[in-house]
Amino acid sequence: MTRDSRYGDSMERVLYNTIAGATPILADGTSFYYSDYNNSAKKTHHRDKWPCCSGTFPQLTADYGISSYYRSQDGIYVNLFVPSRVSWMQGNSQCKLTQTTDYPHAETTQLAFTMPRPETFTVYVRIPAWAGAKTSVAVNGRRAETAVEPGKFMPLRRSWNDGDRVEIEFEMPLRLESVDNENRNNVALVRGPLALFAVGEIPARITRQQLLAAAKVSQSSHDWSTQTDSGVLTLRPFAAIMSEGYRLYQRVQA
Repeated sequence: MTRDSRYGDSMERVLYNTIAGATPILADGTSFYYSDYNNSAKKTHHRDKWPCCSGTFPQLTADYGISSYYRSQDGIYVNLFVPSRVSWMQGNSQCKLTQTTDYPHAETTQLAFTMPRPETFTVYVRIPAWAGAKTSVAVNGRRAETAVEPGKFMPLRRSWNDGDRVEIEFEMPLRLESVDNENRNNVALVRGPLALFAVGEIPARITRQQLLAAAKVSQSSHDWSTQTDSGVLTLRPFAAIMSEGYRLYQRVQA
């Protein structure tokens, strides 16, 4: 039985849209603690020097490392798409998997295997629930025959050899997510696991179509922009926001 992918989906949303946006630790050890999600939000350090949750910053650094991969009886689960390396005993072989990626800013990740001899096992790749229909998985350059199902782990079972590689390319369509069912016109623009926060001058009138028409400013920038009735709206991932004000949920019109 394969694991449900929703836990991994939730983990990466928290990683990229909260803790990855932490401001630098101060010289006396004070760490980022508080951020608003209201209409005129800013990142601040908590008024208390050592609040009860101040230890979660270093704790999360370890938690996400140990949650990137999971062992199974017949192989290994790839849960998070982060630059990383993991090794484990498979049969009588010491296997190593190296992941190379700039996800989620890039749509691709690669898994490379190092092992002394061939071993048969299953690599379970998490396919996020948001993944578009064009998401693809290839083994050594050939598209995998197993169907890609968003919201599930994709099993790749074969005799793995030294130098084998898996390439994953995600389709990341823009989508709108409402704050709750009672306020369906308060929406966040999301791409993959990344929420895009409005920064700078935010127009009084924004439509759903305008948000969904957002495009990346350039390949080297993390900023997105879209044209509204009163000017250009800039949107930015949480990790790229420092001292500027921001707003996650936009009140949209039809």
